[in-house]
Amino acid sequence: MKLTAPPRRGTGVRSKATAATTTPGFVNPNRQEVIRDTGAASTTRDSQSIYELRCNACKHRYGCNGMDIKARKCPVCQGGVVGETLREAMPSLFD
Repeated sequence: MKLTAPPRRGTGVRSKATAATTTPGFVNPNRQEVIRDTGAASTTRDSQSIYELRCNACKHRYGCNGMDIKARKCPVCQGGVVGETLREAMPSLFD
């Protein structure tokens, strides 16, 4: 009988710093490209930042939280839901 170690849990989870979908330049299957992390907090999902996305078909720019980038569609030319408001992060006293 051959003994093997149990599979490691959580090995497929990436941290925010290395997640490919939030990296500027990433383009999802619907041709939505990540431009930048605004640093502002999402209003639709807890613990998420707002990223600026650009549609490569019509060039519309809009905000999206990090979890939704992968399946996002353009709200102007693809019938996607309206994006989050693009805004900058609030200034911090600790910066």
